[in-house]
Amino acid sequence: MPRRSRRQAAARASNRLRDYYRGVTPGVGRRRHGSEDSTYSGGDSNLHKPTARNTGRFAVLNPDKRRQNKVIKHLEKPEVPPEKDEQLKVTKIDFRATGNRIAHHTDEFEKQALIVRRGQLFDIGLELNRPYSSAKDKIILEFRIGRYPKPSKGTLIKVTLGTEKLTTSKWGAKLDQASGNSAGIRVMSPADAIVGKFDFYVQTEHEGTKFRTAKDDKNAIIVLFNPWCRDDQVYVDDKKKLEEYVLNETGFIYVGSKQRIRGRPWNFGQFDDPVLDASLYLLDRARMAYTSRWNPINITRVLTAQINSLDDDGVLVGNWSGDYDDGVEPWVWNGSVKILEQFLETKESVQYGQCWVFSGITTSVLRCLGIPARSVTNFGSAHDTDANLTVDYHFDDKDEPIEDLNNDSIWNFHVWNECWMARPDLPAGYGGWQAFDSTPQETSEGQYCCGPASLMAIKNGHVYYGYDTKFIFAEVNADRIYWKVPEDGDDWEQLRVEKYSVGCHISTKMAGSDQREDITHLYKHPEGTELERVAVREAVEHGNRPGTYVDRSVPEDVTFDIETDDDVDIGEDFSVRVKLTNKSDQERYVTMYLTAQAMYYTGVSLGKFWNQRFTVRLTPNGDGEVEGRIDADLYVPRLVDQGGIKFFLMGHVRETQQSFAGQHDFRLGVPDLILKVSDKDRIINIGQEVHVNVSFKNPINTALTKSAFYFEGPGLTADDKVIHHSDIGPREIATAVVKLKPKKKGKRKLVVSFTSKQLQQVCGECVLNIV
Repeated sequence: MPRRSRRQAAARASNRLRDYYRGVTPGVGRRRHGSEDSTYSGGDSNLHKPTARNTGRFAVLNPDKRRQNKVIKHLEKPEVPPEKDEQLKVTKIDFRATGNRIAHHTDEFEKQALIVRRGQLFDIGLELNRPYSSAKDKIILEFRIGRYPKPSKGTLIKVTLGTEKLTTSKWGAKLDQASGNSAGIRVMSPADAIVGKFDFYVQTEHEGTKFRTAKDDKNAIIVLFNPWCRDDQVYVDDKKKLEEYVLNETGFIYVGSKQRIRGRPWNFGQFDDPVLDASLYLLDRARMAYTSRWNPINITRVLTAQINSLDDDGVLVGNWSGDYDDGVEPWVWNGSVKILEQFLETKESVQYGQCWVFSGITTSVLRCLGIPARSVTNFGSAHDTDANLTVDYHFDDKDEPIEDLNNDSIWNFHVWNECWMARPDLPAGYGGWQAFDSTPQETSEGQYCCGPASLMAIKNGHVYYGYDTKFIFAEVNADRIYWKVPEDGDDWEQLRVEKYSVGCHISTKMAGSDQREDITHLYKHPEGTELERVAVREAVEHGNRPGTYVDRSVPEDVTFDIETDDDVDIGEDFSVRVKLTNKSDQERYVTMYLTAQAMYYTGVSLGKFWNQRFTVRLTPNGDGEVEGRIDADLYVPRLVDQGGIKFFLMGHVRETQQSFAGQHDFRLGVPDLILKVSDKDRIINIGQEVHVNVSFKNPINTALTKSAFYFEGPGLTADDKVIHHSDIGPREIATAVVKLKPKKKGKRKLVVSFTSKQLQQVCGECVLNIV
């Protein structure tokens, strides 16, 4: 057939096919040429409609039917094979943050992320491109942590949706409900899951094909310790303790001396935005193995090293020198948040802090991670530098201290931390509160860290149980031993053993109250009891100088006691007295040398500023007393940060050759700041600016220079958190107005401190009710 004829035949077939689909009957209503009618049999308009036999194809009455049928077949729509089910894809992940965070007690975190506690169910919603079929589809949840996650290390976890019961022993997930293109999933993490930030992915499988969500920083899940979970190592079965030691954002850290204890307000702020990121960053910068990040013992020990700057340039630089010109004075800080925020931003250690600041930061970080924690203050806290578990003072033949030998010291107070956890690494009964310390004092296993040590082990003198129990035992229960050292250095004479002056009024904030709780009984048996003495001797025998205690052959029939006036405020004159008692039936002549030294609270002396010698005649079985008067103008210029004074006494009894030595710590009080909310701000709304009036009176006869007020509080914002003040004259009242805007509802505590060159440690607080 010629090419042209083939084209014409194809065109005619195409026209007929088009007419069919348009509903035009071939041969009717369409006539181009009379010759074309002869090609149709004509008449019946239904002749060429589709039948079951020809399946839509009409008969073409053309002599060359075979070729035209081929053309028509070529022009028909191709038969499409049955389509497979569409691949299941995730279009959106809903972390149901509000409900999960409330259920997991993480709703106060300012950080916008899914924050859950291990060993507890949480919900995830998935939006899909089609309905989920449990028979054909598989959904796998993937959790990844660290740079190179591996299943063998527990850093890569894949959880397939199943039907078995979810338990706290392993990761698991099951379908909770499905409706249309939505699926709700319940997920369980184990009670010993790694704590940290996990990247989260969802993978689907369908008939051999796979889909996986892309990496998205918003799809991160942060897993914390869970003290509400019975199977977690940090579980606490006490609602009041959970509210205090995990959820409370403010509290008190106790300072002063055992004669004058003062609660200093502190903003822990564990839920403020920078604290969680800073806490996790500390674990990363310590290069802590992820395989150890499930264990609160390991994490606590690492953090005690990371929070101080020695060894590893951690959060805070300690400074007890009195020179703070290139940083911030330790007493300026009112809380942990600004310190952690600065450290996170700069990646450099913050200057400066002392023990209560180290402790406050540590409490913030542990509560943030979910480990129950509290700050604890030990008054009369021993610093044993040679691990013999005693505090030794050495004097020469002239009753002057031998400074080269006096390396041990007694701090007026020292603040450390406790955390609550089980101790599966120790025998049964040693779990519960554990003491640990971030203040750098002595190294432990080559690092400036300390603890955790079981309080039960400390109490019973079991100093061979880890960690650093020996050092903390000495802090709370060491005996002071006074030695007379002759000029040739031989035959030291043990003058006196002072058994009950270390570890007094160990204090923390009471759960559910702003009152101080004395927890000394958790650290030691009652002073003077047989159990207490057994614990001391047990501990000393495991120290570096066993056999320290010697029998004294010299009779000790004269006793003494040093006293000062009660409740003396800075700027007031006061008296110091020595009371003596003769327990013998004979007369005694006693000579004494009493000195006063300005002291840092760590027991380090700034030098003697007052001294006096006394001679006393004691009648048989009689009492005696001597008194010294100290004027404010004498001591005020010599005081340092904590307003501490230490009295040293050396005495001799002529008739018996008895020597005695003793010391007395004394702290002057400072005024409190008075905080008042203005009348118009009695009802405070979120975002509303509130004014708080602050005032106090300068208590000394000297003008206060370089004065400033510092403030902060959880859920409270301000453009600037420091108010500089002009010089404050002698006995003058100073005032300031704190302006801030609340960003959270509920009761929020504002903490304010005042500092100047001449006067420090002036603090105050108030509670704001935000609606």
